[in-house]
Amino acid sequence: MYTLNLHYTSPETLKVFVKEKNLQKEKNILLQIFTAQNNIEYIKDLIDTVKILIPHIKIVGATTSGEIIEGKAQIDTTVLAFSVFEKTTIETHAVMGENSSKKTAESLIKQFSGKRNPKVAITFVDGLYSNGEIFMDVFDAYDHNLVVAGGLAGDNAQFQKTVVFTEKEIFIHGAVTALLYSESLQVVTKASFGWESVGKVMTVTRAQKNIVYAIDNQRTVEIYGKYLGEDIAKNLPQVGVEFPLIVKRDGMEIPRAPLRKNSDGSLVFAGNINEGERVSFGYGNLQAILHYGQQVYDDVEIQNSESIFVYSCMARVQLLGESINEELLPLQSICPVSGFFTYGEFFVNSPMHKHELLNETMTVLALSECKTSKDLSLPRYDYFKRSKGEQSLTLKALSHLVSQTSKELEEFNTVLKERVREEVIKNNRKDRVLLQQTKLAQMGEMISMIAHQWRQPLSSISTLSQTINLRVSMGVLDEETVLRLSDTITDTAMHLSQTIDDFREFFKPRKEKRETSFTEIVESVLSIIENSITTKNIKIVKELHNTEKFNSYPNEIKQVVLNLLKNAQDAFLEAEVAEPYILIRNYQENEKHILEICDNAGGVPEALKEKIFEPYFSTKKKKDGTGLGLYMSKTIIEEHCNGKLCVENCKDGAAFRIELPVLLEKENR
Repeated sequence: MYTLNLHYTSPETLKVFVKEKNLQKEKNILLQIFTAQNNIEYIKDLIDTVKILIPHIKIVGATTSGEIIEGKAQIDTTVLAFSVFEKTTIETHAVMGENSSKKTAESLIKQFSGKRNPKVAITFVDGLYSNGEIFMDVFDAYDHNLVVAGGLAGDNAQFQKTVVFTEKEIFIHGAVTALLYSESLQVVTKASFGWESVGKVMTVTRAQKNIVYAIDNQRTVEIYGKYLGEDIAKNLPQVGVEFPLIVKRDGMEIPRAPLRKNSDGSLVFAGNINEGERVSFGYGNLQAILHYGQQVYDDVEIQNSESIFVYSCMARVQLLGESINEELLPLQSICPVSGFFTYGEFFVNSPMHKHELLNETMTVLALSECKTSKDLSLPRYDYFKRSKGEQSLTLKALSHLVSQTSKELEEFNTVLKERVREEVIKNNRKDRVLLQQTKLAQMGEMISMIAHQWRQPLSSISTLSQTINLRVSMGVLDEETVLRLSDTITDTAMHLSQTIDDFREFFKPRKEKRETSFTEIVESVLSIIENSITTKNIKIVKELHNTEKFNSYPNEIKQVVLNLLKNAQDAFLEAEVAEPYILIRNYQENEKHILEICDNAGGVPEALKEKIFEPYFSTKKKKDGTGLGLYMSKTIIEEHCNGKLCVENCKDGAAFRIELPVLLEKENR
């Protein structure tokens, strides 16, 4: 096989070219047309002209964002690549785009499936309406071994109208393919990347297939403006292709270039970016680009090729300018090179047998019908020596600076994350110790309360016992009196036993959530300490009207309620309020369960409202305050129960407010 390339300027020059090369006599001939003209009439006239000269020719073509001929990049031209095959037959197929890229690909494949399997499918798809990744997934499901090359059509970075076509059909929204059938055709595919991650790693927080609405909870366009500047954001997607999003999947970095900007601040990318994926911006590293180009050129398989077709991302020519030829020209020394600059490149990862959509990549399709190695003394190209011009040196220096800075930043972030992790572990240990200290302090206080509650029942039992002894000594103890006094003693003893059971339940550790309610929690706490509070002439007012249950850790919340009630009691002792009261109420507000504990002890000084939740800070005048109660209470509510604990001053005192989310608890049911 061989390929002849023509820079098309007019029907007359084409006619002379065909006649001089005797192309009209060839039987198996494929013409690839790469054109900057997206005018339908221009394309139709060109196809008609070719078919008049070579009626049996097969044609597949696409509009471009730059053309490649004889190893050089062109702009605003039309390139014709005539490939003549000796042992290969050709078919072309086309399909109008459907409402999904999956259906479009399925309709295209349906036209040739069931026949003998093609070896190569040179495929072009419109660059604005199609999702190249989904399109390639369908080809992957059809035949893992089929080599698919080509890409998404361009329109000189205008992002307004792209066109794909065959000798029979032309589509603004559609797909075309040229199938090569052969037993002797040698096929080599290569890919040269060179874009690297730079800057902060971000999370895609809202996306649907290839439309990304938000990153780090900000509109995607705003993210581009924030990190790359407002000029970049305003000129999306034209300049955005130079700064793709790099997605890490299965250890590989996959670039995705923006193709359209929507009015809602979202961006449409050439391939899918999934919600929850981690992304960063990419930039073209000249050192890496030249390194990959050197690897492609040095490959022995490539050097035995008879025709090379390059389908390369438009971002490469935008980044490198005229230096792009340094990547292309060495390949021309092997055999004729032609192709175009795309909005996305189709590539088959041969070792993985995976069809992929790439961006920012130069993909190479090398063909040959000759099995023996060519006897060629190819010149040794050194990409790095050829790039020592002033501009190239500047680009290389800047690329190296960005690359090294990004690597150091990533290493610093890794070290920082490890330090944060270690500090979190230390803080968790400290919190566990503080929690235990708080529990021990609360246990001491509650034992004092229990002792207080036991005094009256024990006194009653002692009095009843003395009554029995007195009546026995007087000989007036009858059976009815014995039974009555015995029942009273039994009831009193059971009350004492229940107090101990409540105390044990209160401090029993529970790691699993269970259904509870604020009403249940408050009543449980008051069953132990209410008597201790009321005997100090503190009135307790209960407004517990919301009994709706939720899932949480009741024993931990009980400890918080106990601490808040005990703090209110202590505040009264220090403030010397004439008619002290504690108001306990619960209700539901804005999808939250609310519990408020209010007092009339004068409130918390404004300067101390934030400090009271700090560890070891105490407002108590006496030296018996540890300062751990409110700190641990806030930790329990906000870190363990996913809620909020805060304080506000009301008319006569302080109001502590516990908030627990309703929706989260319902989801856990």
